[in-house]
Formats: sequence, C-alpha cells, structure tokens
Amino acid sequence: MKSLNIFKHAITITLCFLMIVITSLKHLWSVFIPFVESEFLVGRSVSVLPFSLLNIANIIGFLSTNYLKVVLGIRKLLTITGILMTLGLLLAALSPNIALLIISYAFIYGLGNSFAYVIAVSLSVKQFSQKKGVGIVTGIIVSAYSLGILVLSPLTTYLIQYFSNWRTPLVIYSICAAIIMSFSTILLSEPSETPISISRGFLEILKSKEYVLIASVLFLTTLFDGLIVGNLIPLIREITGADPMMASIIMSIYSLTAIISRIAIGAISEYLGIARTLIVIYSLVVINALLFRFYVSISLITIGVSFSAILFSANVTLAPLIAAQVWGKERLEAAYSLLLTALVCGVLVGPLIGGISRDLTGSYYPGIYIATVLLLLGIVILSRVTKYIQRRR
Repeated sequence: MKSLNIFKHAITITLCFLMIVITSLKHLWSVFIPFVESEFLVGRSVSVLPFSLLNIANIIGFLSTNYLKVVLGIRKLLTITGILMTLGLLLAALSPNIALLIISYAFIYGLGNSFAYVIAVSLSVKQFSQKKGVGIVTGIIVSAYSLGILVLSPLTTYLIQYFSNWRTPLVIYSICAAIIMSFSTILLSEPSETPISISRGFLEILKSKEYVLIASVLFLTTLFDGLIVGNLIPLIREITGADPMMASIIMSIYSLTAIISRIAIGAISEYLGIARTLIVIYSLVVINALLFRFYVSISLITIGVSFSAILFSANVTLAPLIAAQVWGKERLEAAYSLLLTALVCGVLVGPLIGGISRDLTGSYYPGIYIATVLLLLGIVILSRVTKYIQRRR
C-alpha cells in the first residue's frame, strides 16, 4: 500500500510538472514576434496582442476554474483543458490571418493555459497538504514554469531555423499538449473532500478581510518584479550599456534563479513558516531596490535582477500554500485563483510603471522608487496578516 501511494504521488507530481511546462509556452511569444510581423505585415503594437490579451484570458480563466470544477468535475475540466490547449496551439499554427492567430493563441490556448496552471498547482498541494515537504513539492511544481521558459525558448528558436517555418514548433507543442493532457485526464484524481458550494467557495473568500489584505500584499510586492522583468532587456542595456547578447544572458540567469529559488523557498518555508519567509525575502528585496541605482556594471545588475526573480518566486511558490493554510484544501482552487489574479494584476501593472517612468523622465529609476515604496507598503500590510498565514488548521 505504501509503495502504491508513493507511485501515485510520483505520477501526480510528474504530470502536474509537465502541465506547468506546457503553460510556460505563454512566455515564448516574443520568439514568434519577428516572424508574425514579417508574414502578416503588422507592427509591434499588433504583434504583441496575442501575449497581452492572453494575460486577460488568464484572469478570466483563473476566476472561472473553481466554478467549472464544481459544476463539471475534475476529469471533465481536464478534458476541456486539453482540448483548449491543443486546439489553440494548432489553430495558431494554421492561422491564415492575424485575427485568427490572436483568437487562437490568446483566448483558446489562453483559457486552457489558466485552467491547467490552477489545476496542476492545486492538485499538488492537496496531495501533500497533510505531509511534511508540501513546500518543497510546491516549489518543484511552480519551478516548472521557469524551466519551461529556459529550455523551450532556445528550442523554439532552433526548431524555427531547422524547419524554416515559425508555425512548425506550434504544431509540435500542440501534439505534446495533447499527449500530456490525455495522460493527466486519465491518471489524475482529487483527494476526497467535503463539497463546498460555489458561492461559499468564491464569494465568501472574496469578501473576507483576509483575502483583501493578502491579495494586496501579493499585488503590491509583485509590482517591483513586474517593472524589472517587463522592461528587462532595455533596462539592462540602458543602465550598463550591455549588448543584446549579454542582456539575453542576464535574462537566462533570471530564469535560472527563478527555478532554483522556487524550490529553495518552498524548503525554507517548511522551517521558517510562510509569513517569516516572506518577511525575510521582502526585506532583502527592499535593500536590493534601494541599492539599484548603484548597479551600473554587468555583475551588479545581474545581482539586482536575480533578487527580483527571488521576489516573484516567493509570491508564486507561497501563494498556493497561503490559500491552503488560510482557507483549507476544500476551497483551495477558489482561494488560489483569486490570489493568482492579484499576482497577474501586479505583473500587468508593474511594466506600465516602468514604461511611464521612462517616457516621462527618460529613466527607469523613478518607477523603481515608486515600486519600492509600494513594496514597503506591502510589508506593512503583511505584518497585519501574519496571524492568518501562520495559524494551523
């Protein structure tokens, strides 16, 4: 029986990990942009729409995942997720015009992307919620996203060059998505739990004081990383004078730091607890932010960018653990979806702060200072929710 449980847990972790890797295709869109602009004769404002609108689809998907799971059940939702991801990528590869490409990638694949992410992380946390090591498992699962970006980005570039066609990688990835989601639909299942009504699982959380405070913390602290990573390449080149290749290497270091730190943060939270882990990381990032103006060399800017990756890793890794700790595994999907929405909003707004700062002042530093002040505000609010995050159920 024990060996059977170990095998079942291994299957769950593996499939959830692969599901997260497939969702990381979202961040590969920048690889396709030059080819899309060349083929469809569109400008940058249009070619970035699939990625921009996919973020909107993510929010819609995050907020509807729990409802669909309650109404349809986990197996039917996994089936729909597989169809959406596979069909979205395939239609994007076959799109004869930019409009169909946007609809296919941003909305069809985008909704499947949202469902897959929430389901994969939630199932992992539920399987290990009563066991020591849930923080490490969560760190491993969410690190799959950064690993996907790190591996699939150069692989996609290679495949485009090898086949002399930007559409071929999308076809290959659609087949991979179909295979992974088929196995997930057949083999994944939820632990038995007490049914929770949709209104109690969603509206009750949304109206609670705990949610408002915790979501505020995640949103305010994510703004700093959103600003840095959303403007990463031009910011690095402007501050250090680095060439595009060196800036790309630093971006790869950012992704590698995210992979390692998500696992490490999960492990650290096992010993320090969630709230103390967040306080330590946020404090280090504040110091890093205050010193950012002095990061004028390649080595120093790499350190600064790496701390930004650690900040986002902390929020992404600990958000599902917070959801399970505060609201219980029965309402995990609902709570986690709402917290993810706060994170995505931070990711969307952060780059705008940096962009507006650059346009109005000619520098990213005023935006960085604003994000630093908001990060400090997030720490102050965190001190008020420690009792919720640290309590044991």
